[in-house]
Amino acid sequence: MNPDMLKDLCASVVHRLSLRPTTVEAALLVTLHHFSGESRNPAVAYIGLTPDQYVLRSLSTPRFEATLASAALKAEGREADARLNWEAFVQREQEAARLAHEAIPKTALLTDADAIHRIGRQLGLCDECTDQLVSGVVLTLALGYPYRLADQWHLSLTDLLAQVTTEELTELLRHAAHSEAGRTEEAAAALRRMQRAVR
Repeated sequence: MNPDMLKDLCASVVHRLSLRPTTVEAALLVTLHHFSGESRNPAVAYIGLTPDQYVLRSLSTPRFEATLASAALKAEGREADARLNWEAFVQREQEAARLAHEAIPKTALLTDADAIHRIGRQLGLCDECTDQLVSGVVLTLALGYPYRLADQWHLSLTDLLAQVTTEELTELLRHAAHSEAGRTEEAAAALRRMQRAVR
């Protein structure tokens, strides 16, 4: 890991949020532990990264900084600020995902409302419910963008969204619908199916 990069990141969080350096350093350990846990997911090996490479690539993502900042704010007892910090990050990611989605060619699946609604109906979802879930699906895909396959690193988020297949969207909508309904076991099963599909 690049010590200078971590040092600069911590200094930025200290300055931006008026936090104590020791608090941010402790939050950094928590954040690194969190991303290290993620790095052992089989999907990480599938995309061609070792756990160390996954963590190293994560360091430069907005999600890492947002996770670090929220952890540090919580450690200082600033729960409301931590929540607001995370919500601001999610809003920025949602806006980036929305813009990428809008830029998709009209021939792509994710811009074909009728095709999306047909997939939703096959899953027992009303058109309105499907529309609400699709924005979450797009955000999920956007959050996974930094961890795309090596042969996709040259693609923009818009390019990746344009390549979503019917099968992928079906599984993503199924997972989102189960999660939304609080059916955690079914959601976990759908997630495992998706992970197996990418191995």
